[in-house]
Order: sequence, then C-alpha cells, then structure tokens
Amino acid sequence: MTFRDVVPVLEKLRQDIKYPQIAKSDLVCRKEIAENFKMLYSIDQESVVIETHALGEVGRILANTVRNLCAEIVCRIHTYYDTFRELDRKERSKRDDFDEYEIKHLLNEFELLKIDAQLYQGSLIARGKMPMPPDCTMNDVNRELFAYHLDEHRERWLKRKRKFLVSLQRSIEFDDFLDEESPPLYSRLRDVCSKLFTNAERYFPPCEIKLQNKLRLTFEQKMMHRGGSFLTPLEDIKEQTTLNIQDNKCWKGELFPMILISELYEVCNDVFDNPTETQFHSSLNLHGKHEPIRVRPKQTIKACYLVSKLYEIVPAKHKTAWRDEILNHLGIEWSYYEKKYCHPRGSDASASSRAYADEVDEIFKKHKKRA
Repeated sequence: MTFRDVVPVLEKLRQDIKYPQIAKSDLVCRKEIAENFKMLYSIDQESVVIETHALGEVGRILANTVRNLCAEIVCRIHTYYDTFRELDRKERSKRDDFDEYEIKHLLNEFELLKIDAQLYQGSLIARGKMPMPPDCTMNDVNRELFAYHLDEHRERWLKRKRKFLVSLQRSIEFDDFLDEESPPLYSRLRDVCSKLFTNAERYFPPCEIKLQNKLRLTFEQKMMHRGGSFLTPLEDIKEQTTLNIQDNKCWKGELFPMILISELYEVCNDVFDNPTETQFHSSLNLHGKHEPIRVRPKQTIKACYLVSKLYEIVPAKHKTAWRDEILNHLGIEWSYYEKKYCHPRGSDASASSRAYADEVDEIFKKHKKRA
C-alpha cells in the first residue's frame, strides 16, 4: 500500500468534514466519516510512507498531496473545536438515532415498495394469472388498463425490489455502526491525520501547504515546524490557477489532481509513447516542466476523447485556452479533434475504442464523486 491508496480516503474525509454541523446531525454523513476513519486508522503509516518513498518523484507528489489534505483536515477540526466545543458529544440515545434513520431512509422505501407491489398484483389479476381477492373488485376499464401495463409494472416492481434490498442492507449496516461507534470521532480523526502528516514530513522534503485564510493561523500554531512544510504565500494563491502571461504554454497551479491523473495513466499506456507518470501529470496540467508527451500512431482518436473528458472539468474561464494549448501540446489539429473526439462513443467505433471510453468514463465518475 502507498499514498496512492490513502489519497482517495483523505479526499473523502476532507469533503465530509467541511460542514461540521451537518456531519453532527446527519447520521449517514457521520457513518461515512467513521468508516473512512476506520480505514485510515487501520493502515501501518510507517510502511506506507516507506513504500511511497520508493516511488521516487511520483511518491513525492503523492506525499505533497497527503500533507495538504491532512493539514486541511487537522486545521478544520481545530477550528471547529474553537467554535463547536461539543462537536463530538453524544446527545441522543442509539434508539433515537436508529428510529430517525429508519424513518428517513427505509420506511419511505417500504411504502414505495408496497405501491409497486399493488400495481404489479393488479396487472397479474387483470391478466388472469392470479385470482382476485374476495374483498376486491375491478371494473372493465381498470382491468384493461392494468392488463395493458403488465410489462411496465413488472419492470417497476423488479427495480423497486432491488432498490429496497439495497436500502435494507444499508439499514442493517447502520444498526451495526451504532453498536460499534466510539466517539470522540473528530478528535481521533485529527490525531491520526496529524500523525500521518508528521510521518510524511520525516521522509519527504518540505512542501507548500495551500490553505484558506481562516485555517492558516491554525497551521502556523499547531503544525508548522522550523525547516518543515510551509504555507503558500498569499500572492501565489491568488495566481495559482491563472495563465502565465509571458508564456501561455505554462500554467500555474493544478487543474487536474494527481489522484485523477494516476488513474488515467493506468488506462492510457497504449495511447501515449511511454511517458513517466510525472511527465503525464505535468503535460496534462500544462506545467511545461517536461518534454511534451507523444501520441502513439493510430491512437489519436483516443487522445482526443481523453482531452474532451478533461475539458469538461476545466474551470469555465480556462476551458478554451486549455483545450487549444493541450491540442497544440499533443500535435493534434483542431479540425481533426472536432470531428473525432466523440468517435469512441459512435456506432462504428471498434471494441477497443469502446472499452477505452468505458474505462475513462468510469474514472471521471469516481472523480466527480470525490469532488
């Protein structure tokens, strides 16, 4: 295991703790935090740091990402405790929590299941596939309608059953979670992330830590040490996503995070001519730190599809500029890109192109869930 496996867990935790009052009152959110905390707590930090160090430059980039995520989580929790001192206090009984969860997330699904069951049963009766209950009647118009919609009602019933089974399983898992939950959750999460930050500092050179203004003072007071990682100057933060005016081929900041690039790198081995992972990361972010990556012969259509998917998540004000520069970087003509970027999703696409598009789409779905 390396930091490549840890980053998605930290990213999810960072998103979940952004709004402490919601996490305190929303039982599902608190359950997700607890599950991700358990995963983070279970890792052998020393081994993970050492394995990541063996990755070289990629390991250094991942370590920088981990330290930034840990710093934000730790500083947010410290800040929350200054404002919400009882953030971790258990205010209600487990029975109350269980009842609230069932009302919000299971009983409503149960009512919908009963409705679809009645529709399906009505269609079966109208078709003569099951007898009419003694205390029920059905006029000719309703019989004809129910009979006509049997296929539709059968399909709805099947989908509703599957959805209800998922809700039922989650309800059982939530019951188990209530039995196992051991507060204080936030303070324990803070301590684990603080320890992970310290371990990364021991094995990797200092890095810039990008934090919002209200968290910077907390970092200086609680986490920053002489000779260690340091806060990004405020003037650099303002410029981190803007174009370098003197050379518009180089961008400052990071449009695409390392975790996304790492996942794309795994499925793009056949598309580009053996770039390193750091070269791939630098090229797609237009940092200009490495030689341009080269598209393999007969793989340009797949490269166009990748560019189109990345274009969707570029901030609106940079979309056109980034797309023009990345196409120039890859040596792809605009006229060719415009005609071919959606080809892997076309009816005449090869099996290889469709499989590639499916893998890329799945990665972007996961990225959007993390964002």
